[in-house]
Parts: sequence; C-alpha cells; structure tokens
Amino acid sequence: MIGIAELTPQRTIKLPDDIADRFRLTDRFVVWLEADTLHLKRLTPAAVTDIVAQAPDGEPVPLEEINQIVHEVRRRRRAE
Repeated sequence: MIGIAELTPQRTIKLPDDIADRFRLTDRFVVWLEADTLHLKRLTPAAVTDIVAQAPDGEPVPLEEINQIVHEVRRRRRAE
C-alpha cells in the first residue's frame, strides 16, 4: 500500500485515508529519521499474559496489580 502523506501547517502528518483506516485513534507510533527516510512503527501493547509472565517466580502477583491489569485490558478493548 503506497500513498502520499502531507505535513500540515500544525506540523502534523496527515496519512492517506486508506492507510489511516488501518489504525485506531488510540494507536501510538515510534518515529525515527534515517537520511531522507521517515520511519513510523506502531507500538503494540503487551498482552496481559506477557505482563503476568514477567512476574518473578515464586512471588504471587498482588491483587491490586491484577486489578490494574484487568482494568487496562478492558479500557483498551473499549477503545477498539
């Protein structure tokens, strides 16, 4: 998929509609410049299972932290 993006007077980049439609308004991107090439990479949030898997072995995840994870997952799903 190829299109032409525009830099607006507000210094934002307007993506072509067919490309922008592939993303959600809540998506965030990493942007970097190499010579005259601008790269955009969508950040993908870690899955809940990945977050829980990062907990140290032998230590239970505190209920407050589990509660925060559940609320964050629900918030993201509603945003989709």
